[in-house]
Amino acid sequence: MDQCGGSLLPKIPGIYQTYLEVKDKYPISSDLECIDNVRFIKSIEKKNEPLFCDPDVAMVMLAKGHNVINQRNWLAFDDKEVLTFYAFYKKSGRGSSAGIDYTLKQLKIIYFLVDETIQVNEPTKQNSGGPQGCFIKKQKIPLPGCDQETGPYYRLPDLVVGTTVIFYGKELRITGVDAYTRDFLHTMGVPANDNEPMPEDPYYEYRKKTALDITLKNKANTARNPPPNGYDSLILRFRGYWDDRNQMEGELHFYEVLYYLVDDTMELVEEIIDDTKVSGIRHKMIVKRQRLPKEGPWCLQPGYNVRQDILNVMTTNKNSFYYTMDSQLGIVQKVPYYNCTDLFIGQVLNVYGRSVILVSCDEFTKSFYTNVYQLGEENLNPIEAPKTMREIEEEMMHQKRVEIILKNYDEVLRKRLIKYGGTGIIFGFLIKMITDDPINQGRNFMLKYYLDDTEFAIYEYRETNSGMRGGMFRSKRGFSENQDQANLFIFHQLAVGVKICIDEFMFTIVDIDDKTLQFMIDNPKEFSHSNLTTVRSKTREMINSRFCSLDKFRTEYFQDRELVDRDEFRNVLSFGGELDPHIGVVLSLMHKRPDPFEPFTDNVLRSVVQREMRKDCFIHFDGLKNNFRSRKSKSDEVGYIVCSEAIKAMKSNRISLSEEIRSILVNKFTDTKNGCTVNYEEMVEFMDYMKNPVEPPSRLARELLFVKPKKVLVRVNEFIDGLRSET
Repeated sequence: MDQCGGSLLPKIPGIYQTYLEVKDKYPISSDLECIDNVRFIKSIEKKNEPLFCDPDVAMVMLAKGHNVINQRNWLAFDDKEVLTFYAFYKKSGRGSSAGIDYTLKQLKIIYFLVDETIQVNEPTKQNSGGPQGCFIKKQKIPLPGCDQETGPYYRLPDLVVGTTVIFYGKELRITGVDAYTRDFLHTMGVPANDNEPMPEDPYYEYRKKTALDITLKNKANTARNPPPNGYDSLILRFRGYWDDRNQMEGELHFYEVLYYLVDDTMELVEEIIDDTKVSGIRHKMIVKRQRLPKEGPWCLQPGYNVRQDILNVMTTNKNSFYYTMDSQLGIVQKVPYYNCTDLFIGQVLNVYGRSVILVSCDEFTKSFYTNVYQLGEENLNPIEAPKTMREIEEEMMHQKRVEIILKNYDEVLRKRLIKYGGTGIIFGFLIKMITDDPINQGRNFMLKYYLDDTEFAIYEYRETNSGMRGGMFRSKRGFSENQDQANLFIFHQLAVGVKICIDEFMFTIVDIDDKTLQFMIDNPKEFSHSNLTTVRSKTREMINSRFCSLDKFRTEYFQDRELVDRDEFRNVLSFGGELDPHIGVVLSLMHKRPDPFEPFTDNVLRSVVQREMRKDCFIHFDGLKNNFRSRKSKSDEVGYIVCSEAIKAMKSNRISLSEEIRSILVNKFTDTKNGCTVNYEEMVEFMDYMKNPVEPPSRLARELLFVKPKKVLVRVNEFIDGLRSET
């Protein structure tokens, strides 16, 4: 960087210092400039440049609700606030051969209020024969006879309807203004005159009379039979192929055949397979739009369409030739061309030696031949085209792919879920063993299914005095080789109430993790058993078959209670085993009351905080208190500080507390009566393990502070309203 703050590196791709250096527009030059490390204000040097908004213009903006009095132009306006004037000028020297001495150019004068510059544009006119667009670039235009650098320049009062202005020697007659400009001038107290009619361009009128402004690329075929009414500008579309595989390195070519009813011309476009394209097909023009002859010769000799012969007469000298036209007219060769009546499904077109067979057509072409020529639909049915080697290979690959999908349907769903945000997800289920042994019946297991690699593991919960060690029951791996194929399961089949077999052990899924269940609900296509609409529909049908109304069902089973325990809610919705138990799990999660963590004592919080401070070896509590005191503003009371400043002070002293523990600590000492301020002196005393030590905690902080409640409650009224809204 130089002393002026500018970058010394070149502005080329890859070297931009910041995104602020990349600009698209430079509407107004900067008022500050640095020359030889000396800073200048350009507006002070340029005395003639207006610094402030014109008083008349400022009064107009004040009337419109914008106070711009004593403001600079670049603060009061932007580039979009312009005034538009209509004008014309006469340009001589064109069309004199037709008795026309000048051409008339219609112009548009744009006056920019932001910097009092003027731009002149010429509206685009079709087939005008001359350059159009920007006539005079945006700039300050000096008055006639004045210098470009010093001025004076044209300003808004100089642009009056009905007068002539001279821009760089060109006399422009102002004929009118648009509605916005007229209202703007009227508010200034300078009403504009009525718009004058724009005179016609004599050269353009002459071209209209001589029909020189209309040129057709394809001349109309006057010798043809006209098509029926309403079909002149329409196109018939066929699809055909040319089989060239009998030749060396030949292949199968597919074409789109277009027939234009307006002039009986045809066009052929080849469809080429291209994997680089999004559609997979690239189009190549084979035969340009023309009348297609039915038969040869395809290479015509020069002069084939000349009706008279050329005779060499009067001399035999090779250096000088004299020619004359034969007075005897020759026989005109009639070339037969393809007509719409020659096109039908199965027709073989002779396209310059290529035998193109038509195999299908679009719906409009079918309706055309049905309505005009009364052809039956059976004559327009598509015929089967031969298959290319690539299509045959793709069909074989598709058949193999279908077999793989049918055998490994879970793999397809798994990749789809991973693609849309399922990377790294682990499904958690609570399972119990199905056995006659009463000891094993009471054991609780956790099934973890890893979606990334379709492997799973089983952990056993440790329970006191159970006689079981707990912990790892089955390590993470897939199915064993001895696993019965009939007992294999896939991940989208896992739901509450499903029985699974793992290594000859039978389990039943009794519960599911909330995160796993929410993922299933968010992907109803892959997990049909967790589709919320289907679940509510089945529940409503079961209730309607037993009760006359939802209110009676709520009164009988829930006694009109607002909150119900989750286990009781699931037991009610099972209806004695008639309804799928997974439905009750889904509905209990959707209408679960978000309970906070279980409360903890101040001694537990202090022990956790002090243990974290000991682990980090933090001893500078006096410095922490001074940091708090330095950040206290005059409006705060003694010993208090704003919450945001308290958090910043703790971060600046590098206190290694997690964000969750820090927020709990700050909220404990927050006084809402004093405007959400923190008593930092008491908080430091609470954290100081050197002056006020307590016994260290016996467990981790998450096990002490973030303990979930044992009971989960479900909102019954919200559940009933959800069923009623589905109805």
